[in-house]
Amino acid sequence: MAAVAETAGTRRDLITGNLRGVKADLTSVGDTDTWTPGLSTIQFFTFTPTLAAASTQWAATWTSPASRQGVVTFAIESGSLEGTAIAWGN
Repeated sequence: MAAVAETAGTRRDLITGNLRGVKADLTSVGDTDTWTPGLSTIQFFTFTPTLAAASTQWAATWTSPASRQGVVTFAIESGSLEGTAIAWGN
């Protein structure tokens, strides 16, 4: 389980009402890799692949452990992905 690298200069922190958001381009996303966007609670997450094999299936789950930052864990069928991730939470 490796941490995913954010492409330099692509991270954006957003605030809407009482929610914080983080947007970043991620590179070399493989199976069981993780991304920690810096939110204590993740309420919504989306990922849009921009570079992947045509048949690559992917999924992601997110957890918000007590007294820790929320973590997104990827499940990639094969190979690796690049794309844009967005997480909303607190």
